[in-house]
Amino acid sequence: MRNIVDSIREVHLQVKVVELGDVRVVVKEYGREPGILKWAFIKASTIPLQVYPFEVKPLNRLEREVRAFKELRGFSTPRVILVDYRDALIAREFVEGTNDVEVVKKQLDRLGEVFSETHNYGYSLGDTKLDNLVYSERGDEWYVIDCEQAVSPARPQAMIWDLLVFLTSYLFATLERNVFALAGFREQMSVFLRSYLERSDNRVEIASSAGTYLVKLVSSLMLPYPLSRAFIDALRSSST
Repeated sequence: MRNIVDSIREVHLQVKVVELGDVRVVVKEYGREPGILKWAFIKASTIPLQVYPFEVKPLNRLEREVRAFKELRGFSTPRVILVDYRDALIAREFVEGTNDVEVVKKQLDRLGEVFSETHNYGYSLGDTKLDNLVYSERGDEWYVIDCEQAVSPARPQAMIWDLLVFLTSYLFATLERNVFALAGFREQMSVFLRSYLERSDNRVEIASSAGTYLVKLVSSLMLPYPLSRAFIDALRSSST
């Protein structure tokens, strides 16, 4: 599973920022080879686990993203400026903000609330790595800037995947900043999960899914022990 996380963390060569005077616009080309290969690899790697309904086809990924940018609740989304279905590309606004680990640490309770609202609305995002989340101080909002794997209606297993990808990417970013930070990460994870579960409309279904062999296996591959055990225990105890 570590190679899957590495792939998810790669820079999207299918995305570029264009400056039009004082305005910055993000142009994303879904048909670019790096994006296709990235998701083809991830989907192939997770087929034995069937953990998330990843999409590879460029047009389908574009349609997922455009729909989510328009419909999503919880996370704010960038404004779509142009959609070109023929060439499978979009232009959207550039979101000013940060996803620095120190900001994330202070906002874990808030992020749990935002994830919960998104899932309550029926969506899972699929690619919830830290790079795809941006905190805008101007609007005091959390944005998700990549929704090409977003699906609705979402299964509880897909919601758990969102939580795992976020926590794993946040853990790696934290350890890159301070290799001794692992000791305090369990409490940070607890703050996030407690906030998420307190507001979740899907606690019973998530608790049931967290007890399956598949979810336990994926959790153990993505989070080091005993964090993986604590993650599963938190989800399973949420329905009691």
